[in-house]
Amino acid sequence: MPVTESDIPEVFFTDGWITAVEYLVSSGKEGTVYCCRAAPHTGHDRLAVKIHRGRTQRSFKNDAIYLSGRVAGVSLTGSAGIKASGKVDRRLARAVAKRSRTGIAAIEQSWITYEYQTMQALHRAGARVPQPLAQSGHALLMEFLGDAEGPAPKLKHVSLERDEAQALFQILMDEVRLWLANDRIHGDLSPFNVLYWNGQATLIDFPQAVNPWDNPDSQFLLERDIRNVATYFREYGIAIDPARMADELWRGFQWGSL
Repeated sequence: MPVTESDIPEVFFTDGWITAVEYLVSSGKEGTVYCCRAAPHTGHDRLAVKIHRGRTQRSFKNDAIYLSGRVAGVSLTGSAGIKASGKVDRRLARAVAKRSRTGIAAIEQSWITYEYQTMQALHRAGARVPQPLAQSGHALLMEFLGDAEGPAPKLKHVSLERDEAQALFQILMDEVRLWLANDRIHGDLSPFNVLYWNGQATLIDFPQAVNPWDNPDSQFLLERDIRNVATYFREYGIAIDPARMADELWRGFQWGSL
């Protein structure tokens, strides 16, 4: 069932965040994003509302690699209820493992909760991510990149000058390092989730992010992220060894030297 404007939580209006929906930004397998007119007191002209889709509609059908290590952690706190007062809800953990109706509902909520909490942590750390402002159900309210004419383009659709590309590549690698230093790996980084606006890069889409302390596939995901970015920048004459760079970052993470 397609997401419509009526699916935007009313609380975003009643709490004084947004006053109207201006246009649909995108509607894909992961979710739907709207550009909304922001209330004057927010200090923004526009804000974005992202509404996550259910697992059956998302492209992350094989989600085990991302969910590994989350059951007892931050991603399933709050309304999902896996962890309360520092203790794991064993019954709900079993429901998640069995993929029962209750377990699937907890997993669904974990995607949006985990993205929101990841963005909060990274924004506090100074990362180039949209400022997260509120969460309600399966919806996120955040900073918007773009204007009345349209959203910021994705890096995949941008043509760069060679010196601009070199600087941007370094910025993205610095972001990967900063995330790792703050216990996060994007897990699905590519030119499709980097926005380029006014000469600045902003990175988006963190529901599948992983905590490297908890997820056994973290080093693999780190290397894959770097490889995806390096592949895009190869056409600008930038050549790096993704495996070597990932190994150096991983060793720095393990030794606490990032």
